[in-house]
Amino acid sequence: MNLGWFQVVMIRMVLVFIALMGAGCAMDADEEQAPKPMANNVESTDWALLGNSPDMQHHSDLTQINTETVSDLGLAWAIDLPTRDGLVGNPLISNGRIFQSGSQSQVFANDLKTGELLWTYEPLAGRPPSSFLETWLRSLNRGLALYEDLVIVGASDCRLVAIDQETGIEQWQVETCDSEQAYMISGAPRVGGGKVFIGNSCADMGLNRGHVDAVDAKTGKHLWRFYTVPGDPKEPQDSELYEMALKTWGEGWYESTRGCGSVWDAMVYDAELDQLIIGTGAPAPADPTKRGKDVGDELFTSAVVALDAQTGAYQWHFTQVPGNAWNYEPAVGLMLATLPMNGVDKRVVLSVPKNGFVYVLDAQTGGFISGRNYVPVNWAKGLDNETGRPIFDPAARYWEAADGEPTIILPSNAGAHDWTALAFDPESNVLFIPALTTPERRERTASGEYSYDHRHSTEGDPEWEAFGELIAWDPVSQSEIWRQRLALPYNGGALHTAGGVVFQGTAEGYLNAYDAISGEQLGSFAAGGAIRAAPSTVVADGIQYIVVPAGAPSTSAASAGLTDYSSTAESRSRPRLLAFALGGDAPAPAWAAQLTFPKPPVDRYPPEVAAMGETIYELAGCVACHGYGGQSVGGAAADLRMRLPVNLEYLKAVLGGLLAPRMPQVELDDASAEALYAYLVNTAWSAYEADGVN
Repeated sequence: MNLGWFQVVMIRMVLVFIALMGAGCAMDADEEQAPKPMANNVESTDWALLGNSPDMQHHSDLTQINTETVSDLGLAWAIDLPTRDGLVGNPLISNGRIFQSGSQSQVFANDLKTGELLWTYEPLAGRPPSSFLETWLRSLNRGLALYEDLVIVGASDCRLVAIDQETGIEQWQVETCDSEQAYMISGAPRVGGGKVFIGNSCADMGLNRGHVDAVDAKTGKHLWRFYTVPGDPKEPQDSELYEMALKTWGEGWYESTRGCGSVWDAMVYDAELDQLIIGTGAPAPADPTKRGKDVGDELFTSAVVALDAQTGAYQWHFTQVPGNAWNYEPAVGLMLATLPMNGVDKRVVLSVPKNGFVYVLDAQTGGFISGRNYVPVNWAKGLDNETGRPIFDPAARYWEAADGEPTIILPSNAGAHDWTALAFDPESNVLFIPALTTPERRERTASGEYSYDHRHSTEGDPEWEAFGELIAWDPVSQSEIWRQRLALPYNGGALHTAGGVVFQGTAEGYLNAYDAISGEQLGSFAAGGAIRAAPSTVVADGIQYIVVPAGAPSTSAASAGLTDYSSTAESRSRPRLLAFALGGDAPAPAWAAQLTFPKPPVDRYPPEVAAMGETIYELAGCVACHGYGGQSVGGAAADLRMRLPVNLEYLKAVLGGLLAPRMPQVELDDASAEALYAYLVNTAWSAYEADGVN
């Protein structure tokens, strides 16, 4: 088997991106009226910023829905949206309109009180993808920004686009990266100080330098750029800052990588200090033996970095995982808060990265205040109390294991927390963390690359189970308050309200409500589709609504490879928006229809041949789009159990580039191609014989 460049790319994508109901809504049987106003402090509110404030706390002061009334919550309305893949961005709400992003960087505007679709904007219409990488990335978008009368989206083809909120008509656009150079945009823009900030990802493949850009919010004029890694060591650096950073990359690194350090979706604007705080991705490639020798911190990857919002000038940084070899990046989970520290209120950055620790940093200096793991980890024994640097556990150094000897890593490179929204109670200073446990089995293959089994578990051994949690955490004492276990790992973001309720959507298709103090589940309301976004809440005409997107999760875990960890067969419904309110009595949303599979046109292959094909399927990167077992349900990529290649020759043609750029060219010899086909055939037979049960 000859694995070409695209296989290497896809393997690294798997590393990065794998990162991706029948019951009705709970309500009183006597309630037959439409949602009704109840006592509240205001008549109408907006949710115009991600997190409902520049600090990204995902907190609301609304109290109409509270621990006493939440049992009367019901569905006010639900509407399917014209998109194929999961809705993973958090909805923004302004002037009675809901703004939601979808796949293909689409933007939808819906009426808050009725759900009516008002307009759709499609920035990629008529713009074919420049590469397979961009084709893949078009499947998800993590959200929007609002500024005055504009809604702003980062399109996957490296453009930042502003649209009129009233009409959906484009107002300006600016290119902030080059999609032909393997750059992409998947995160939500942030606004602050009259500027729009956008992270530009290098896809964690080591092909270029990650960066963040700022543009004028009114005009789209480009203002500044900050690169997260130094440039070519043979050339003069952009500044003395990068001369310093260059010394941390060791020897010979530029021959194999351009560093990367993606700025995915971790950005928060500090209005008090007028600074932008970003979380940067890991260095690439992940295998440290393929980067420099005698490296240091590989600045500014795997770090929280503060920049002057006016100029982009460096302010401070804190490296969380020096020499990162596990994709444990702080490119997720940033929040600002004021905490009582040693009797003094202190402005802090709360960082909950993939590595399983909660960090508290001084917002003004970046100094380490405290840190502790909120889930079990085995890559580090803890953090140094003074510096916050990890105390590495040699057992997790997979690159030093003998060939064929697996290393079990916890958390997986998908992380203990991914990009789903944290929530915070500013009164009690409690942090709410959507957490996941997915032990990973990592092993060097004969090709020299690593296989990454993110679905590793040992049946009957609780140490290696895969599951999700919602954790209430005290960041002052760095201690657990409560935790609620969920059946599947990949669930939605959190929302805290002053009514004492924490909301979170689940992979199983429900909106759960918890008592913020005790963790007691107060209700579970059917959404009919898997939820990965965080809910938003506003008041309109005296009625408090909880708005949340759901459905079609094939890419909502960031990869189809984790479809069965981010959904059930019943929750793979079409993408939809839902609004809940007290007394809501709309019909329960529909669950996905049970799939039925056609009889494969060819006989089963011998199991040993199919087993070889399964390894090829994963190593060649097929799993990133088509999922384990070919079950890319509900998204743009074909479910290979239902659309089996008609014969081996057609599969070879596809592997040879027939469907490029929608699919990459994959170099396999004839025996490997047949083994791959055998695996697909046998998988289709298993689905057919199970009579539609996944």
